[in-house]
Amino acid sequence: MNKKEYLKQGYKIRQEIKIQQDVLLELESNLDDMKAISYDKDKLQGGPLQDDSKIIDKIDDIIVVEEIIKAKNDELKRLQAKLFIEIDQMKDTDEKTLLKARYILNEKWEQIADRLYCSVRQVHRVHRRALENFVII
Repeated sequence: MNKKEYLKQGYKIRQEIKIQQDVLLELESNLDDMKAISYDKDKLQGGPLQDDSKIIDKIDDIIVVEEIIKAKNDELKRLQAKLFIEIDQMKDTDEKTLLKARYILNEKWEQIADRLYCSVRQVHRVHRRALENFVII
């Protein structure tokens, strides 16, 4: 794994979290199809109770996906903290700012250029230099 791939790990984790959140929304929307028990005083009748195992299974699936998302968020936070420490070891302030903004805050090149008060072209030059000077601990 080269330096750029190492730094981009957070982006990949964010993509996984986004997909998992979309899956969670889909699972939650499937709960809308479930019928609630109606307690109408005038039409109270006996008979077999409805089987609620389907809704329990759906809720269990939602809980599992929520736990996976929480674990991925924890993994992302640990990675961001590690990257912050590694990037903070660098000497050049612009290089540190650029790498933190790009790989921890996930900012676009234009946002970084605004932050550094320079052109996007200059940001790419600083980025190339920053990758050369970055050391994986």
